[in-house]
Amino acid sequence: MHEYKVIGLMSGTSMDGLDVAYATFRHDRGAWTFALGPCQTVPYSPAWQQKLGAAPTLSGLELSHLNVALGQWMGQTVQDFMGRFGVRPDFVASHGHTVFHDPAAGLTLQIGQGQALARAAALPVVANFREQDVALGGQGAPLVPVGDALLFDSYEACLNLGGIANISLKQAAAPIKAFDIGACNLVLNRLAGQLGHAYD
Repeated sequence: MHEYKVIGLMSGTSMDGLDVAYATFRHDRGAWTFALGPCQTVPYSPAWQQKLGAAPTLSGLELSHLNVALGQWMGQTVQDFMGRFGVRPDFVASHGHTVFHDPAAGLTLQIGQGQALARAAALPVVANFREQDVALGGQGAPLVPVGDALLFDSYEACLNLGGIANISLKQAAAPIKAFDIGACNLVLNRLAGQLGHAYD
């Protein structure tokens, strides 16, 4: 049996905060299982929300600075999380924060530089999850269809309701099929904002 203790990081399009989750993954006799530990959403300050919201309009140099600064902040957030909950993972898995995503053009960009994160957290980091899938012609969403297949193998489909809704489908004798469906929380956030709420 193999066991991996991991802290996962996710920053979504709502820009409400950084989701931090501690999980243990076990591989035994060809099957994967997982158990969730402490989880927390660390809110973005108004200054961070402004910086992330403006990211698509920045120059290349400004975006590069933001990439490193966000990685450093994420790494410090991991350190704070470990201290608060008394956990020590084997590594950090970071999705980063999406700035550009155009899979038809073979392009996706998530910031929160892995090396800066690793240094600040003092842990190994796995990052850039979407790039290989997009480079191979995929849509880069859902984030990890193979994870859906391995961890939720009793389901034929896994639906993710994020800023964009996407789905992964298991097919008999065929690769997993995964794709975006359409806007979800991006629209709900806008409607919630009209009612005076920060996000859905």
